[in-house]
Amino acid sequence: MQRIAEYAKQSVPQAHELDSEENLKTRAMDACRPCISLIESTNQNTFLVYDGLMGLTNLASVSDSVRERIIREGGCHHIDFQMLEDNEALRRAATQCICNLALSDKFKERYRPEDENSTEPVDRLKAIFVFCGDEEYHTRIAALGAVAYLTSDVRICKCIINIGSFEEIVKETICIEDQGIRHRILVILQNLLASDKDVAEKIINTQIFECLLALQMGIGSQGGVMKDILNNCMTAAKHWGLIQSNPGEYVYTAPTAQQ
Repeated sequence: MQRIAEYAKQSVPQAHELDSEENLKTRAMDACRPCISLIESTNQNTFLVYDGLMGLTNLASVSDSVRERIIREGGCHHIDFQMLEDNEALRRAATQCICNLALSDKFKERYRPEDENSTEPVDRLKAIFVFCGDEEYHTRIAALGAVAYLTSDVRICKCIINIGSFEEIVKETICIEDQGIRHRILVILQNLLASDKDVAEKIINTQIFECLLALQMGIGSQGGVMKDILNNCMTAAKHWGLIQSNPGEYVYTAPTAQQ
């Protein structure tokens, strides 16, 4: 098991020129159980747990069928547990694994409340979002990436906006002068603003929207992908009728009272 995990940790299974894509996926899926076995025991050697987590992280990048295999084998519960460990390397590896798993629609279901009408964030959604403000750079990047994938789901968007630390973490993160961090937080905000009118209105009623305006003005004619994402944020707000576009500025439009 350890050797399989170490191999998976070091590289994603690669296809030989005579190999089929199906054989590649089969090898990856066969490696899932040994990697999960290494992280199941609370008495396991830290280095073996780390190997197992990194193996699963690489395997989760192969395909959706491999991600679903990890879910079916019960790996998610143990990955969640390792994300809350005191050991920084284990927390980082577990968060990176969650980031790759978050590409799966099946995995996203774990971050929705059981009640379809509820907008109360579940504990694991609160946990991954709090990690978006982690001091360790790679943990923070992975958490932001995971939340960027998760916010492609409208129900999750309606919940994440209700996390108590939402505004504080977003404002602190968006001001960091790092392209990787800023790109991910802007994608999250783009997804949130486009998801639902009530969600968009909550964001516009905070200083987060002022930060977006300041960033857009600062980028000017430059910016490439960042500028496109910022424009998407403004387009979403206009779509919901929450802002009016004037030459050189955006004006908030208060919702009209219901008759």
